[in-house]
Amino acid sequence: MTSLKIRFFNTVAALLAILSLSVPNSLLNAQTVTDTVIAKSVTLDQFVISAERNPVMFEQIKRSIQVISRKDIERLPVRNVSELLGYTLGTDIRNRGAYGMQADISIRGGSFDQTLVLLNGVNISDPQTGHHNMDIPVDMSAVSRIEILKGPGARVFGPNAFNGVINIITTGKTEDQVSVSAMGGQYGLYSFSAMAGLHLKNFTHKLQVSKSGSDGYINNTDFKTFSLFYSGTAGKGQKLEYQAAYMDKAFGANSFYTPKYPEQYEATKTIFASARFKTGFRGFAPVVYYRRHYDEFRLFRDVAPPWYTTHNYHYTDVLGSNANFRFKTGKKGSFSVGYDIRHELIRSNKLGDSLEQKIPVKGAEGKYYTLGKSRTSAGLFFEESVNLERFSFSAGFLTSFQSALPGNFSFYPGIDASYDLRKHFRLYASANRTLRIPTFTDLFYNDNTSKGDPGLKPEEAVSLETGIKYNKQGLSANAAVFKRYGHNMIDWVKLQNQDLWQAMNVTEINISGFETNISFSFDELSGKSSFVKSISFGYTLLKSDKSSDQYMSKYVLDILKHKADLLINHKVWKNLSASWAFCYQDREGGYIKYVNTVPATVETSYAPFATIDLQINYQLKGLKFFAGATNLLNTEYVDFGNIPQPGRWIRAGIEFTSPFTPPKNM
Repeated sequence: MTSLKIRFFNTVAALLAILSLSVPNSLLNAQTVTDTVIAKSVTLDQFVISAERNPVMFEQIKRSIQVISRKDIERLPVRNVSELLGYTLGTDIRNRGAYGMQADISIRGGSFDQTLVLLNGVNISDPQTGHHNMDIPVDMSAVSRIEILKGPGARVFGPNAFNGVINIITTGKTEDQVSVSAMGGQYGLYSFSAMAGLHLKNFTHKLQVSKSGSDGYINNTDFKTFSLFYSGTAGKGQKLEYQAAYMDKAFGANSFYTPKYPEQYEATKTIFASARFKTGFRGFAPVVYYRRHYDEFRLFRDVAPPWYTTHNYHYTDVLGSNANFRFKTGKKGSFSVGYDIRHELIRSNKLGDSLEQKIPVKGAEGKYYTLGKSRTSAGLFFEESVNLERFSFSAGFLTSFQSALPGNFSFYPGIDASYDLRKHFRLYASANRTLRIPTFTDLFYNDNTSKGDPGLKPEEAVSLETGIKYNKQGLSANAAVFKRYGHNMIDWVKLQNQDLWQAMNVTEINISGFETNISFSFDELSGKSSFVKSISFGYTLLKSDKSSDQYMSKYVLDILKHKADLLINHKVWKNLSASWAFCYQDREGGYIKYVNTVPATVETSYAPFATIDLQINYQLKGLKFFAGATNLLNTEYVDFGNIPQPGRWIRAGIEFTSPFTPPKNM
């Protein structure tokens, strides 16, 4: 760990030196640029979105970006982040367990490894496998909004922002209040959460604790989870922002990775902390962060056969830093230059190269980490933006260094533009090149059913998109067409007449798509209280130029051909309201169906399905009562392989929020 820190901080120092030399003197003498706020006219709220290195007004955004506000979250019949993201345009949530115990998220036909996940703008993605990217150590009650960038984001966020970015935001104005919530439901479901916010002179504090669990909807689908999250700020002009989190999850993993052995089990722990210092100088706000993730996987939860000698044990360490400078260039332009550095390390008894000295596994007597690997990525970003009265333009590139790649350096440019056709209508287009380096699982995982490849090349792609947006008080609509030209795409495939899943670069896979969404807020449209509060409809169509007829694909080719979501919120009577969520999905590809651990001889295609979720809310000042059900029609379906998803699941609960006034002497 000491050598990790030394290498990390030496590289940061070198990058800062390069950065200072790369900025022209004329820019160093330029005037400070005032931060511009993205104002979403639909709700009249103000959001700062880091979809570009130079923040711009919402009306000038040149990419496909979706913002889910706190108001949107409260309207939907969802109780966790994975449920929420499942109803957003262009996203694909493939659940293995219930209530997000393991949920893979992809955007626009990408794989679960191709989506970058941020917590308050800080990268929390896992280098071991994208299966852990949704180990988000925050309860949804603390989420103020979620920002979703669709399409590649390498030139803004660096490698692995391959097909989209999810930014979960808990920050914002800290109110002096406490809130508690409790929920119960079928299958022994329970959930408790408590949160407190406090503002003291130049300091703010927010603390949340939550715990949940269930006996499981079928055998070996039980789970329990605990999370603790803290965030705060210190200062006024120059401000320090910090956050820390801990999460502990354990769950029955029925048939997660092979239906041949359904009694699987997994336990994970996440430790995370970050600090950002807003200097007030040219937008310079350096961030330093650290994340450790433990993963214990058991192929047999309790009784194991003699040939099974040990569980899989892993932990990853990630240490990173990034920052950005902004300078004014002329009356309408701004230039930004920044750096991002990230060091990743894994210790395992399954993944990596042999260690010189084995490391004991805490809590597992006689077990050791015997393998490991580390790598460093670093990048320099440059971007110029011009925002005229009706036309906006930005162009930039990432120069990326990857210690694990031949040649080490690579170049990823991008360009975005938009034009106001008329008031409220905006046309936009973008072209970006991006990359993703293989996870440690892609490179090293080996067992009787799967084989990784240490020689995997990074995935690369060029993505093109054009679309039109309409935003007006109470009404928003958009439509977009896009295409991704993928090269060296990584997938786990099973070739004909073979039983082994192999990680390999599948030459070229191109994805084409169309998506559209229209949302009405009738209270804002009419200026008065309406029976129907809001309606939103979204549809995504995807097509791949390859199919799984050539070989069986485990992930990349199983895209959602069709996805449609209809969300309705309406009043029932006085303070009683109802929220409905209708979803239709039709997935490409298929899987080998097992019956009593015996596989079929032919592939079963994924069947299309439709679900309905419902939640009824009653609001009484600081009290909110809710009751509802997911999968109201008790539809039978699978998101992945042989893992049946829950049928109708009824739940109910209560939330209480109360402001308080801190003592004056505090």
